[in-house]
Amino acid sequence: MEPPLSGCGQTSVCHNLYSNQNQDKIYSKQFFVFRKFLFCSLLLTSELRTQCLILCTVCTHICRQVYAFMTVVAAAIIIGAFCATGNASEGVVSRGLFTVEYGAGQRAVAEYSLDVLEYAAAEFEALLPIGERSILVKVIAASDEFERYAARFDGLNVSGLARPGEDLIIVQAPRLRKPGSDYPGTLRHELVHLLLYRNVNPAYLPQWLNEGIAMSLANEFRWQSMFVLSRMFIQNRIIPYHKLDRAFFMPSGQEQFGDAYAQALSMTRYLRNQLGEVRFWRVVRAMKDMPFPQALREHGAMTTQEFWKAYERSLWKYAAFAMMGSGFFFQPAAILLILAYLRRRRIARGLYQRWEEEEAAEKDGGTDRIFYWEEVAEDPDAWKGYDDNYYEYDDDNDRL
Repeated sequence: MEPPLSGCGQTSVCHNLYSNQNQDKIYSKQFFVFRKFLFCSLLLTSELRTQCLILCTVCTHICRQVYAFMTVVAAAIIIGAFCATGNASEGVVSRGLFTVEYGAGQRAVAEYSLDVLEYAAAEFEALLPIGERSILVKVIAASDEFERYAARFDGLNVSGLARPGEDLIIVQAPRLRKPGSDYPGTLRHELVHLLLYRNVNPAYLPQWLNEGIAMSLANEFRWQSMFVLSRMFIQNRIIPYHKLDRAFFMPSGQEQFGDAYAQALSMTRYLRNQLGEVRFWRVVRAMKDMPFPQALREHGAMTTQEFWKAYERSLWKYAAFAMMGSGFFFQPAAILLILAYLRRRRIARGLYQRWEEEEAAEKDGGTDRIFYWEEVAEDPDAWKGYDDNYYEYDDDNDRL
C-alpha cells in the first residue's frame, strides 16, 4: 500500500505548476521577440533585395554601354587594319634592275610600268647610263598614302616624285590621276631624275635644268608649255633667272609652281637648240666635276648671262606664235602688248649693257658693284646681289 501524500509533496507539485506557467510566458515573449526579429530581418532583406536589383540594373546598363563602346573600338581597329592592308603593297614584280610594288588590283599597271621603265632606261643609256644599282618603284593606289609621301608638296598638284638618294620612285596609280594624264611620261620623268643623280653632282646641277631635262626626255608638255609661257610673257610672269630654282622649292602657289616647270622646259629646249645635242650633253656630263656656269662657259662657250639674255629675246617669238594661233594677235589689246614689250626690251637692253660694264670693271680689278635705279625698280631684290655659282639643292633628294 502506498504511503499517503504529505503536505510537503503537495506544495512541490503546486510550485512546479506555477513554474511551468511562467516558463510558457517566457517562451511566448521570446517567440514574440524572435518573430519581431524575423519580420525585421525579412523587411531588411527586402530592402537589400531592392537595392541589389537597382544596382544590378545600373551595372547592366553600364556593361551594355561598355560593350557598345568596345564593339565600336574593335570595329574601328578592324576597319583600320583592313584599310592599312588595302593601302599596303599587295604584291611585287621585278625585272632586271627594277622592282615595282603595287596595291590591290594594280598587277597589270605594275607590269606595264616595268615595260615603260626598261624601254626608257635602254633609250637613255647612251646619254645617262643607269649603272648597277637597283631601283624601287611604288605604284600608290590610295590617295592618303600618296599624300604622306608628297607631304612637302602640300597644296600642289604632284603625280610623282623621286628620291634619288634612296633609289626610289613613287607615282600615283592611273586610277588616281586625271583622265588623259601621261602616266608613262611621269615614270620616264622620275627615272631621269635618278639617272641625273647617278651621272652628275646634284649640287652642281640647277634645279630648272634638272626638271627641264626630265621633261624634255619624257616628252612632256611640249605644246602646253609653249602656250603657258606665252601667257606668262603677256602677264609679265616670267621668273628671273636667279629666282627660278627657288620657285620649285618655295613657290608662292600652284600658278608659280606650274610656271616654273613650263619655263624650265622652254629654257632647256632653247639651250639644247643653241648648243646642239653633242655640246649640250657635254655640258651636262661636265657637271659631275664643275658647277653649271663653269661647265657652260668651258663646254658651251657662253656665260649664264649671255644665255639668259638670248633666251629672253627669244620669248617674243613664242608669244607671238601662240597669240596668232589663238587669234589674240588680231585683237586691239595686242597693240598695247606690243608697246609694252618694246618698252620692256628697251629697259632690258640698258640693264644688259650695265651688266657688261660691271663685268668689264670686275676684270679690271674693281670689286664694288654699281646699282642703278632702273635695275632696283625692275627687281626689288637686285641690291642683295647674286652669286652665279650658288644653287639651292634639296637635302631630302625629293625631285619631281
